[in-house]
Amino acid sequence: MKNLIFTFTLFLSCFTICVYSQINTREKPISFRRNIPGLQNNERTRKHLPSLDMNKIEQEDKEDDANGMPPRFGYRQKVDYNLENSGEWDTLSNGDRIWRLSISCPEALSINLLYDKFWIPDSTEFFIYSNDQKHSLGAFTSQNNKGTKDNPKGFATGLVYGNEITLEYYVPNGVKDIGEISVAYVIHGYKYILLSNDENTGIFGQSQSCNININCPEGQGWQKEKNAVALILINGNLLCTGSLINTTANDNRPLFLTADHCLDGGDAINAPNLNYWSFYWQYESPDCTNIGQQHYIQQLEPRL
Repeated sequence: MKNLIFTFTLFLSCFTICVYSQINTREKPISFRRNIPGLQNNERTRKHLPSLDMNKIEQEDKEDDANGMPPRFGYRQKVDYNLENSGEWDTLSNGDRIWRLSISCPEALSINLLYDKFWIPDSTEFFIYSNDQKHSLGAFTSQNNKGTKDNPKGFATGLVYGNEITLEYYVPNGVKDIGEISVAYVIHGYKYILLSNDENTGIFGQSQSCNININCPEGQGWQKEKNAVALILINGNLLCTGSLINTTANDNRPLFLTADHCLDGGDAINAPNLNYWSFYWQYESPDCTNIGQQHYIQQLEPRL
């Protein structure tokens, strides 16, 4: 039954998918723009996760592949990091506050995060960036909240390349409610996922020589339809693909078509945790050259 096709409706009001029409303000973190001292080096502010047992992981991946599971690119490590038990608060000269937390994964190619609770008040901003400051995500704002203050929902943020990241939460002077940011899983990326066509290396992809890229001459009649195709990050660490579809009623309901093996087993079919799904649109090769093991999308940030 692994070849069955599965369709579900994207209820944006009910769950958070890692989307940047979520909305992401696409600005630099506050600490990039202000003279703020670096984090102290202690167990509270700098979390160091253990190395992976790659022999065990490779064996698990072989078994999953034999069972028709979606390919895994990252290992989920259970954690409990929140604004109260982790990180460091700094108060700036104007009364603004900034909370920061550093997370490192030995030899990780990328790091992404899953949150069991995420709710932040108006005017606050949340960022994630690599410690070399070459890649940042955010700002996430109150418009990203899918739950309420009393009932915060889960959340997911996309890939940041490198083996060490920093979370930064900005609370302006006068904001009384701090909100809630609780990290439940850190995904240690052990396979490189190529998310930008300005890169020239990558290992994910199963295209064969007979496959025709969408930007070949044969694909010119499908340039509008291709925008419906997405790369999916399932539960933060598995990869699959799917497409938005319409119905004969032409009522523009947000239906998404994918295969049932993309749902990570029977539990996902009955109750998929869509808060932990991310969708990267415009998943395509930039030209007609068959790049074999390399896959591209045109935007580094996931969108819905």
